[in-house]
This record gives sequence, structure tokens and C-alpha cells, in this order.
Amino acid sequence: YDASLIASTQRQTLIALYNATGGDSWTNNSGWKTAPLYPDGFAMPGTEGTWYGLTAVSGVVTRIQLQSNNLTGTIPAELGNLTGLEFLELMSNQLSGLIPSELGNLANLITLDLGGNQLAGSIPAQLGNLVNLQWLGLYRNNLTGSIPPELGNLSALQSFILRYNQ
Repeated sequence: YDASLIASTQRQTLIALYNATGGDSWTNNSGWKTAPLYPDGFAMPGTEGTWYGLTAVSGVVTRIQLQSNNLTGTIPAELGNLTGLEFLELMSNQLSGLIPSELGNLANLITLDLGGNQLAGSIPAQLGNLVNLQWLGLYRNNLTGSIPPELGNLSALQSFILRYNQ
């Protein structure tokens, strides 16, 4: 057993993120499709921790940091499968669509920054499940509706930035 190998479900989630956000057009996508390629079209299993924007520790993806990297399209609901994730930083891109309620499954999340995109709709009440969250950045989007009262459950929250929305 190779401790650097992440679970295939995590790998499939990363591939879903790449495909949903126009990975071939990212400013930097180094490592993701570095030969030799696996049959799924991406670099070999075990290399995910070297893919641009990712950190994997002991076979668990802990960080996705793809800010200012020309991500387009939508945030895939599958990201909710990455339960070891501590940092999800997708700010300053061109992401649109809704914030997936499945992000509420990421109980270990410390930082969630989706600011500076074109995200629409309302803030999912499920984000109130992120009890370890310290930073929630949803600024500079097209979010509408009211702030869910469930966000009052975020007892570790230090910063909640919501300016420049509807």
C-alpha cells in the first residue's frame, strides 16, 4: 500500500472539478495531465499531491487553492466528497451557477473562499454544518436572498465577508 495514493473517489472528484471548471484553459494546470497518463486521461495515481493547486497529506486531499487561475463553469457538487478538505480557495475566477449545498459535508473545512466570482442564487443553509470554519468569503458575487440562520452555528468563524452581492 502506497500512503501517497488517494482514494479513487477523491481522484474522481478532482477530475470532476477540472472538467467542470474548464481545466484545459486554466492559467496553470501543471501536473494534472503530465505524462504518463492513466486511462482516465490524467497523471498517474499517486501524483495528485503534485498537481497545481492541490495539497494531499497521507492520501487525503487537504487543500485546493486555485485562486486567480481562470476557472470557468460551475463548482461541482462532487466536491462534497472531499471530507478531508481544510482549505477550499477558488476566489477571483469566473465561476458561475450556484454554491453546491454538498459543500456542507466538508466538516474539516477551515477556510472557504469563493469570493470574486459570478456565483448566483442563495447561500446554502448546509454551510451551517461547517463547525470548524474560521473564514467564509462570499464577497463580489451575484448572491441573492437572506443570510441563512444556520450560519449562526459557525462558532469558530472569525471572518465572514459578504460585501458586493445582492
